[in-house]
Amino acid sequence: MFFRLFYLYSMEKKKFWILLLLSIAPFTSNAQFTDRYWTFGDSAGINFKILTNPVPGESILRARGTCASICDSLGDLLLYGGSPNLDIWRAPNPPYTYNYGYIVNKNQQKIVNGDSLKCTLWYQDMLITPNPANLNQFYVFTAGETSNSPTGFFYNILDLSLNNGDGYVIQKNVQLQSFTVADCMTAIKHGNGRDWWVIIRDWSTTVPKNTFYVYLVSPSGITLNNQQNIGTLHMNGGLQRLEFNHKGDKLFCCIAGGLLERFDFDRCTGIISNNTILAPYATTWRRNYWSMAVSPDDSKLYVSTLLFSTSSDTSYLVQYDLNAPNFLASSDTLLRLPADDNEQLGLLQPGPDGKIYLSAMGNSLDCEFDYLYCDTTWNLINSNISVINYPDSAGAACDFQPFSFNLGGHRAYAGLPNNPNYELGPLVGSPCDTLTVGITEAVGYKNNITVYYDVNWQTAFVNAKGLRGKNFTFELYNINGQIIQQQQGFLDSEYYTNNLSLVGVADGLYVVRLITEKEVLTGKFIKR
Repeated sequence: MFFRLFYLYSMEKKKFWILLLLSIAPFTSNAQFTDRYWTFGDSAGINFKILTNPVPGESILRARGTCASICDSLGDLLLYGGSPNLDIWRAPNPPYTYNYGYIVNKNQQKIVNGDSLKCTLWYQDMLITPNPANLNQFYVFTAGETSNSPTGFFYNILDLSLNNGDGYVIQKNVQLQSFTVADCMTAIKHGNGRDWWVIIRDWSTTVPKNTFYVYLVSPSGITLNNQQNIGTLHMNGGLQRLEFNHKGDKLFCCIAGGLLERFDFDRCTGIISNNTILAPYATTWRRNYWSMAVSPDDSKLYVSTLLFSTSSDTSYLVQYDLNAPNFLASSDTLLRLPADDNEQLGLLQPGPDGKIYLSAMGNSLDCEFDYLYCDTTWNLINSNISVINYPDSAGAACDFQPFSFNLGGHRAYAGLPNNPNYELGPLVGSPCDTLTVGITEAVGYKNNITVYYDVNWQTAFVNAKGLRGKNFTFELYNINGQIIQQQQGFLDSEYYTNNLSLVGVADGLYVVRLITEKEVLTGKFIKR
């Protein structure tokens, strides 16, 4: 990169450290982060550190779908996460009681305070981005999609410099939205090559929706940049996907009801525009567009599907030509997999090696369909994943090889990591391809305290940032002004987080107060 100088600027009153870039030259070199190590499924992984020779990896995940990971610039794993823990899924109580996400460090250890993240058991309700203000910190975004689980959109902050380098979650379950989130969380790097856009959608079974929520992740924190109503109105859109092309100027959306749409996306402003319907929305269940991926040259769209019927289901992998005059007529079926509750295709994901990978789920006919797999459930489908070796090429020339990448004694479900393109550079030649980051970005940063109460867990997640001082006193008051709980301790950063159990505490209005030697912060919540 054409950086002339990096240094950390400390404001006397704010205690807020930001990365100060004195040069205005554009980002044009190697990425600081990559996705060269994937973790997914039943302890599976792929190590892409040598791009010409990816090899099986491993993890401690037991995740049907949701998973995400991030690596350093050398391709070495930094952290990963998933949801839920399928070891718990087979517990005797209702499984939704145990829907939570968790984060794991490079040493295959769950990170301290990195459990009980608000998450569900879908497929793309977790995503990791770097914190542009601190190279040691990462945002872990999570979401809840279904009404019988914790709905909403949340973020967590992980600091890898803490706990002797093993990491510590310093902000946890900070709620950004409370609505039911569609299973399509995605992200792309800002045109400046440093910040990030994170996009979610809400959904309903009774009200037609077509809303996008675009968040900006910058050194100033996380802000809702724009909320747009664009594209086809639809219901029952909980199962959908958002996928960017490799240039980042096109955003594709597929919905299980049969809708395929393409939008323009502006990496400088975060604005979505110019929707094109590639396949119209079906008012009844017709074809389940399960997942999709775009070829490196942005000319082909690959879609995995399930065809719903009363007698049998069939999974398909289909290639479409994005440059064809008739998109649907360009379809070329690469794989037809007779599917029921025992076998079905899963997610498509572009690899850092330029290939596209496809997961699948395979249970045994003599084993109850459940999670985890039964100990005896080992077969070609769940022990391998499929590879499209030359995805820019049409038809058979793309060299699709079903179930050709052996996972080295681990098993896949229907999920693959929900990783954005960490190596995408700035939008060269655009108005936003340079950075002039300085004091003005820190001026808008204020200390604050937030409280999110989860009624199912009877836990209040208290988070504060921008703190001044070294010592703290935390107090919990009831509506009568009585202190219910009190804690004291030492602050080793500007952040504070507390998982406050309220089991056995009466319902009502509560006030939290965080006191340091330089300030007093207060917040409130209702326990019900």
